[in-house]
Amino acid sequence: MEAPICLIENTADDKLVVNPKAINILSKFNQPMVVVSIVGMYRTGKSYLMNKLSGSQRGFDVGSTVRAQTKGIWIWCVPHPTKTNHTLVLLDTEGLGDIEKGDGKSDIRIFALAVLLSSALVYNSKGTIDQDAMNKLKFVGEISELIKIKSEDNEDEEVEISSHFPIFIWAVRDFHLELNLDGQLISEDDYLENALKLKNPEKTTKDEDYNRLRKRIRAYFGTRKCFIFGLPAANDGVLGNLEKAPESKLSERFVAQSRRFCDYIFQNVGAKHVRDMLTVTGHRFGELAKMYTEAITNSKFACIEEAVVSLAEKENQAAIQEATKHYVEKMKTIQLPTKTLANFLEQSRRYEEEARQMFLKRSFKDNNHVFLEQFMRNLLKEKNGFICINEEKSLEICNSLIKKHSLTFEKALAGGAYNVRGGHAKFKQHLKAIEEKYNMEKGKGVKADEALKQYIESKQSTEISIIQQDNALNMKEKEAAEENNRRKIYEMEQNFRRQLEQQTNQMKAENKVVVEQTISEMIRHMEMERRVMNENMERTIREKAKEQELYLKQGLQEQANKYQAHMETLQRENQDAEKSLENCQEMIGNLEDKCEELSNRWSCTIS
Repeated sequence: MEAPICLIENTADDKLVVNPKAINILSKFNQPMVVVSIVGMYRTGKSYLMNKLSGSQRGFDVGSTVRAQTKGIWIWCVPHPTKTNHTLVLLDTEGLGDIEKGDGKSDIRIFALAVLLSSALVYNSKGTIDQDAMNKLKFVGEISELIKIKSEDNEDEEVEISSHFPIFIWAVRDFHLELNLDGQLISEDDYLENALKLKNPEKTTKDEDYNRLRKRIRAYFGTRKCFIFGLPAANDGVLGNLEKAPESKLSERFVAQSRRFCDYIFQNVGAKHVRDMLTVTGHRFGELAKMYTEAITNSKFACIEEAVVSLAEKENQAAIQEATKHYVEKMKTIQLPTKTLANFLEQSRRYEEEARQMFLKRSFKDNNHVFLEQFMRNLLKEKNGFICINEEKSLEICNSLIKKHSLTFEKALAGGAYNVRGGHAKFKQHLKAIEEKYNMEKGKGVKADEALKQYIESKQSTEISIIQQDNALNMKEKEAAEENNRRKIYEMEQNFRRQLEQQTNQMKAENKVVVEQTISEMIRHMEMERRVMNENMERTIREKAKEQELYLKQGLQEQANKYQAHMETLQRENQDAEKSLENCQEMIGNLEDKCEELSNRWSCTIS
């Protein structure tokens, strides 16, 4: 994208509307997306940091007046500077606390959308992290009304939700104090964590309010980071035109701090995922933006699980269509008819494998393998169709060749040339010549023998009539000739049946291989998902253990117990998932039976 574009517009009637032009642009991005959003009070320099991340001095409108510049949420997609084949997605949000908006409803919705769509959320503020700064971050406490994990009430939601939320980065601008606590130098992260310490015990309502926001920040954002920035420059003229100012005009300290901020994001913020499994690409990001915006604007809240289910439904249907289309387009490149069925199956197998990999790569949350079964049905149906086309083209060519070589024979037959004494011998001689010329032709395809059999069978009654009229033959010779005629037809029929049985067995064997490969790939896919889930589970448990330890140090046993209970729940869920994978043979067996049934039915249809 050459420049930012509005992704979610904040309309005059206080509605949030997704920009279809932005969704169309996003659909063209197929790489994993690392999504960084920035929120904060208006006129605090959010857009400047976004431009630094983009590697461009200008992009998002920085502005130099007291009027808020950004409205809604703007998006800018650029190549990721350090992650190969990744897209860095920057979301610049409308400034919070704009007096022209009247109330804070819009602020809460914008903040909630930034949380839902991001890999990392940067909160930008000025001055210090004091109580006033915390009060301006009140939206964290209020988004619990707009974001739910599940549609039904969940008592542990506050503790569980961090696994769905982004990395939280607090950028403190125009900081002029020393990082000193009780006479000792501290890190920026320590500075943030100290600001999030709770009062214990809670003696008053004011204490409860003080702790409530801090508890939620700590609960919602398991990974937290802090960066402080001094004044960019001492010159007011430079400050008013930051987007045009070269680094040489800025404070060296500010430039170094900006670089550290960018480097941290480039190195530590990963691609956006849904439910820790599905990597978000441009198309998926657009779908999430539409679903979450619709829910937050028109419903009571955005439900993460409902969005996941809806996205999974769309992605699985798209996976079926995309993979099936790939198979069809590839099969259209095959030169038909093929010489044998084996030649056809060999080429089809390669494209079936490609289609299967495409499906499994895009398929998501297909727990009961309903979509996999539908994909197999579609693939077998299309394969069946191409086999029919292969046979039809073969028959067309074969019948054309027979017609060409039998033209003189058919004219003689129509003129009664064989209804004379010795006519049967000439009939057999000429029919044999047609057969020999036909067999010498190339490129007849899979129906070569069947087409010839049908032609010879069509002349059986004519031949018997010629035998009966041939006065050169006595009664015994006529009976022998008729018997030879019937025997030849019988042998051709038997040979055809053997070929048909062989082809049917070929197709069944091929389908069995396809089913086995599909199940093998499915198991590998499930094991990979399990590994990723394990890693994310372990990361979440480490975050919760860290929070629990902090609460224990502060003597907050009740809060620490909540974290302990959640960690135990996570471990149980992890063990249950492991058992589910170990005991998936029954489920796989059911799928195998269904696929076998489909392949058998397909073979019978062909035969």
